[in-house]
Amino acid sequence: MADGRNTQTHTAELAQRCSQGDAAARDALFSAVYEDLHRRAHRLLSESGGATLSTTGLVHETYLKLAGSRLAPQDRAHFYAIAAQAMRQVLLNVVRDRAAAKRGGGALCVTMDHAEGLAAPEGEGAPDLIALDGALSALAQQDARLAQVVELHFFAGLGFAEIAELLSLSLRTVARDWRAARALLRLHMAQSR
Repeated sequence: MADGRNTQTHTAELAQRCSQGDAAARDALFSAVYEDLHRRAHRLLSESGGATLSTTGLVHETYLKLAGSRLAPQDRAHFYAIAAQAMRQVLLNVVRDRAAAKRGGGALCVTMDHAEGLAAPEGEGAPDLIALDGALSALAQQDARLAQVVELHFFAGLGFAEIAELLSLSLRTVARDWRAARALLRLHMAQSR
């Protein structure tokens, strides 16, 4: 546990320096979290059935997306939120490019086994990522914190305890937010059909 705490403290310090414009801190931050992002990307893609992007490819595309922007995370939580949004955008771009190449076909279906049936009602299969993105965008307008919990849990692969710590919430509140977010996402996705 002490090792994990030291890594979190180091990551938080690097995020703080990065927010102050320290380019060396940005590179050190990516190096410090690379394995973690790789593990999380692997978990996300392992359920994607036919994804044309490898785990390493997703992490590298995420890195390029973040490195090409003015990355200024305020803290560790903010960094993971930014990384989750970048992964989401990279995956959506892959899906859209593949769909455009096939003239409307080939939507990437993401199963939600590790996300406990996030958006797919039982028996209906996995939702496609574009529909999930639309529902998540609608949820963000309705309740930004619920959308952030979903992004951190599903796209960044953080557990409830990590999310609770990052957002300064109780574990019980994160679990309640997750249940509410799942219900609202199912509703948004059902309405968009």
